[in-house]
Amino acid sequence: MPTPDRAGLPSLDRYARYVDGGVARLAGYVEASRGCLHTCRHCPVVPVYGGRFFVVPAETVLADVRQQVAAGAEHITFGDPDFLNGPGHALKIARALHAEFPRLTFDFTTKVEHIQQHRALFPELRALGASFVISAFESVSDTVLTRLGKGHTAADLDDALAVLAGAGLPVQPTWLPFTPWTTLDDYLALLAWIRRRDLMAHVPAVQLSIRLLVPPGSALLSEPDAADWLGPLDAANFTWQWRNPDPCVDELQRRVAAIAEAGGDADTAFAAIERLAYGLAGRRAPVTPPRTHAHPAPPRLTEDWFC
Repeated sequence: MPTPDRAGLPSLDRYARYVDGGVARLAGYVEASRGCLHTCRHCPVVPVYGGRFFVVPAETVLADVRQQVAAGAEHITFGDPDFLNGPGHALKIARALHAEFPRLTFDFTTKVEHIQQHRALFPELRALGASFVISAFESVSDTVLTRLGKGHTAADLDDALAVLAGAGLPVQPTWLPFTPWTTLDDYLALLAWIRRRDLMAHVPAVQLSIRLLVPPGSALLSEPDAADWLGPLDAANFTWQWRNPDPCVDELQRRVAAIAEAGGDADTAFAAIERLAYGLAGRRAPVTPPRTHAHPAPPRLTEDWFC
């Protein structure tokens, strides 16, 4: 594969930046692979690649990084659907990057099951410059996780957190909180799960508003109960419409999305979403004691990731 031609693109300062310790740095973007070995039933990659996975030659990836570093990038985002589909390939690239650019940091996306399966790799990846990991946790409901074919359970999430914490790698868990099978209790359980683990700063409000995308060709269209929740095709937005059996859940999604669009700091937005969700459920939001000290914000990009 040739090195991507970026000559016609805007300069890196027009894109999202990498922020750590309150300092913003220019960020670049590369892909070490295309497609994905996994066939999660909700994923829009699956209808295109059908479980196929192709590596981008290391020399192409490294040449692309070089041209972005020359343009000022101090951080690289690996945009692979899953960086650890090919763990040997990923490690080879990370080692080469660190050898050539020892101050360069990077982030990547990988599945919960890969965090568990390749737990021995994470300390080295951290030492090679990894600064945070994005992982599709999706739900704390085993019913929803089974429907999505995620390959992990709710109990596996804590194991993944432990693996990453042991390597000193912050996590940015991504969520799919609104599906046709999500109940209001499921949503409250998700909020409680995040708060108990003090992950509010790691979960931007937009992550708590995500609604399932059902693109043409989605495996979810073959679900035996699809007729109960599937609506018409919205061709302009490349998705099938759907509704939750509980109208309150759809109303919650719309109002959480409005909170996310309003912006604000993570703690304030999370508390507002808690009040909203518990209020719609006719319950009182949990009272949390004030923090005795501020937690440092985890490293991240200035544009929140969501699918």
